[in-house]
Parts: sequence; C-alpha cells; structure tokens
Amino acid sequence: MREKLVSLEQAAKIVRDGDQIIFNGDMDWTPMALLRELVRHGMQNLHTVGVVGGAMNLDFLIGAGATATVETCSLGFGKYARLAPNYERYQKAGRIKMKDNT
Repeated sequence: MREKLVSLEQAAKIVRDGDQIIFNGDMDWTPMALLRELVRHGMQNLHTVGVVGGAMNLDFLIGAGATATVETCSLGFGKYARLAPNYERYQKAGRIKMKDNT
C-alpha cells in the first residue's frame, strides 16, 4: 500500500504557484506549519478560499505575499479585529483581489 504520510517539505512541493487552496472559516484544523513551509518555498499567486470566512490562516498568506486572490465571505479576527490587518493593508493598496462568496 502507498504511504500517505509525507513530510512538510514534501507536502509543500505538491502545491504550485497559482494553485487554489481552501480552508475552513476559523482556525480549527488549519495546518499552519504547512502554510509556513509554503512561504519558505516562495509560493506566490495562490487563490485562497475561506469557506464560511477566513482568519489568521488566510491573513498569514496574504502578509507573506503568497496570495493573489482571496475568495471568502469575511476575513477578520472576530472580536479582536473587524478586518484582518494584512488583508486590509493589501486591499487598500490594491495588491490583492477579493471575490465575495456569500
């Protein structure tokens, strides 16, 4: 039987520039170590999707310059920040595309 477990580095190599990656709305089950590995590999132009919203997971990739397009219904840190700070900064500067999926 084929081995299904791989290292973070091997998993990061599966994702290519411009790929679409999808996350659940909050931080539950977000593979932050994998996101850091994608950034280490210099990932760019990702199309990120936040199902029922996004949080630090999407904002981290935006701040690292790895995301070109975000598709979600909201992107914030709940009671701590109405808008995710990296998203807000990139949106105001016109450096990211937002697709509303409400």
